[in-house]
This record gives sequence, structure tokens and C-alpha cells, in this order.
Amino acid sequence: MPKSKRGNRTAAFAAAALWIVGMPAAADGLRAELAACPFKLVFESYRDGNWDLLLMDADGSNAVNVTRTPSVDEMYPHASPDGQRVVFVAEQGEGDKRTRNVFYMNIEGGPRVQVGKNGRQPFWAPDGRRIGYIEGTWVNYNEGGGANKALRFYDLETGEHRPHPKGDTAGLLNPCWSSCGNWIVSSAMGGMGFRHSIVALEVHGDRVLELMRSRSGPDDLFQCRPDLSPDGRRVAWGTGNSHNHTPMWVETADIDLGAAEPRVTNRRTLAEVPYPQQVYHVDWSPDGEYIAYSRGPLGTRMQPAGYVVGTKAKGWDIWVVRADEPHEVLQLTHDGLSNKEPDWVFVKGTDT
Repeated sequence: MPKSKRGNRTAAFAAAALWIVGMPAAADGLRAELAACPFKLVFESYRDGNWDLLLMDADGSNAVNVTRTPSVDEMYPHASPDGQRVVFVAEQGEGDKRTRNVFYMNIEGGPRVQVGKNGRQPFWAPDGRRIGYIEGTWVNYNEGGGANKALRFYDLETGEHRPHPKGDTAGLLNPCWSSCGNWIVSSAMGGMGFRHSIVALEVHGDRVLELMRSRSGPDDLFQCRPDLSPDGRRVAWGTGNSHNHTPMWVETADIDLGAAEPRVTNRRTLAEVPYPQQVYHVDWSPDGEYIAYSRGPLGTRMQPAGYVVGTKAKGWDIWVVRADEPHEVLQLTHDGLSNKEPDWVFVKGTDT
């Protein structure tokens, strides 16, 4: 809920003072605040030998499994703007016959509608009438920027699929649609001439503009998996480099999508995660007050990176930070069952 609804600033100053003395006091204050928050969170989790989608209250309580399909793995959930539906990827099969497809269903479960075969990375248009998704390079399951070749749009009313005007949009990861409807902001990795950057892609044109760049060499500053605030004026992402044993951060910046060429300014750090922990999958709450993210230990040479969709990641949990109060964070899940890809859910009747 917005600050104007959180009481007077005296309480906020008191909470800040308590944080200086001891983090738990501030965390308790944030937990109480989230307990009164009307929104929910949906996320993926690996439990009982299967990937499922869970829906929980904003403070981490009352988690409910909304898929429960032992023979199908559901992951990468994204709630519709009105909070009524969720789009996700589902995997079936074994080995070379394992496939990944895009579906949507009611947020609390029920019958599902297939959006795209061999699809991944789905996301909603701001009007909730279309779903964007990436067509896979290969029919069988694979992950990473090289596994994505083309951006497509699915119309929920007509069932029609339309390709993006650019055609080749390889390398997109975690795309999100701006509230103005004109831009898609995404990571671009290993495609369209980008090594590992955050880019803005025109929805109705073929321009792709680099917003932030990752340098070459061992001191890369990885900028990954961005998300736009509901008003389209800010962008958040995860930053860091596990190669040199430095921390990772949740960062935000102002973004101007109304300019002739979108630009990013006023970059700032919200939360720091010490090595060997990693942070990924940031998501803004519907009122722009909070950012949820997943956090967990770095993988080993024998195990893929935990943040990769479909990779079991023991010790990964969901956290939240206030979008305008740096370093005031709260852990929402505590079982470490590969809890990743959190996405806020708008609750009908909520005044944001």
C-alpha cells in the first residue's frame, strides 16, 4: 500500500532507528505491514518431486498449491494485470522428448488454456488481452538465451498468434511489457548482437535499444532479468558477478519510455546479497511500493545456476524489499524448496 496509507512518518522514522540498532526490529515492522497488504504472490517451487505453482499472502503466510499435477512441471508464473489469471510454462516428458509449452488458467487453479507450443518466457500486455511469449529454437526442452528465437503475441479473444515485426528476437530473457504499451524491456543474452544487456524493444516496430551494458572480461557487471514498475517510470533488476566473489544487488533506476530513445537515470541499490548468495527474478508490487525477488546459494560446476528456470535450487527462497527504503528486507519463505520467480497478484477491489 502507498506510504500515504501506512500511517504518519513518525512510525517510519522509529522503524528506521530500530533498523540501525538491529535488523530484526525493522523486519518485524515490514512483516506487519505486509500482513495488512491486500496483494498476493505466486511463485514456482519444487516439492514432492515436482514443480508446482504456489499462491501466498504478501507476508508469506497461507501458501496454497494451485496446480498439483504430479506428471507435469509448472514454472515461471506471471499474473494478469487484473489478478484473475496466471500464465506459465509447463514441461512434460523425459529426455529428448521433454517439451515446454505456455498455458494460462485462473489464478487459483482449474482448467488451463494452451497459448503456445514450444513456448517460454510468457508475459502479459498491460490491457490483459494479449500474452507475449518466446518461441523456442528447439522443440525439446532447453534453456538460456540461445534457446529463444522469436517473439510472438497471442490474442486471448481470437486465439490468433502474431509474430513481432522484427522477426529474429533471439536471446530475450524475462521480457516485460510497459504500461504505455509501446515498449518491451528485457534482458538480451547471446542474440541480436548483445552479449548480456538490458534492452528496450519496440512493440510495433523493429528498434532494439541497449539500456545498460555488461562489460567484457572477468569483471563483468551482469544486469539481468529486469521488471518495469506499474507506472512504467522505474525499472528494477539483479546485478552482480559471481566470478570475482562480490555481492549481488537488487537495483532500480528511473526510466523514460516517452523519450525518442528510452533512457535510464538515477541508478540506485536497494538490497545487497553477500557472496555466495545470488539474487534474481525481481517483480514490482501492483502499487509500486515493494519489490519481491528470489535469493539463494550459488551453484557449483557440477550443477547449473539455481536461477535458471527448471533447475532445482535447494536453499532458494522468496524475499521482499521496500522500493524506496534501501536495505529493509524480509524473507517470506523459509523451506528453501527452489522457491523462485515470484510475481505479485493484484486482488480485485484493491485501491492502488
